[in-house]
Amino acid sequence: MHEYSLMENVVATILAELQKTAGCPGGPYLTIDLKVGALAVHSAEATRQAYQVLAKGTILEESRLHLTIEPAAVSCPRCGFQGPLPAGAVDPHDASPLTQCPGCGAAAPVTGGRGVESIELRWD
Repeated sequence: MHEYSLMENVVATILAELQKTAGCPGGPYLTIDLKVGALAVHSAEATRQAYQVLAKGTILEESRLHLTIEPAAVSCPRCGFQGPLPAGAVDPHDASPLTQCPGCGAAAPVTGGRGVESIELRWD
């Protein structure tokens, strides 16, 4: 369900952009490159399925979705460590998650990994 509401916004945004450009071909010529933070989705497959359901009956129906899940990262103010977090390292429902720094063990804020990071449209 979470993926469905996220993809509702993504599809609405794409359709609004395509309406601004008259005569844009859709269908199989269109590839959507979507980068989403790992904390925004629970399942890549559910995200793809939501896209297919929402695209049905629109210019996006036969388009291809290229989905990239961007990991959340840790940025330690104590030792300067910066790096990605493994899947499941933090609760995606926590508004301000902290995690243990792999470098020094201090509590460090989680950065990135939330929401839609980018949407790119390509015609092949």
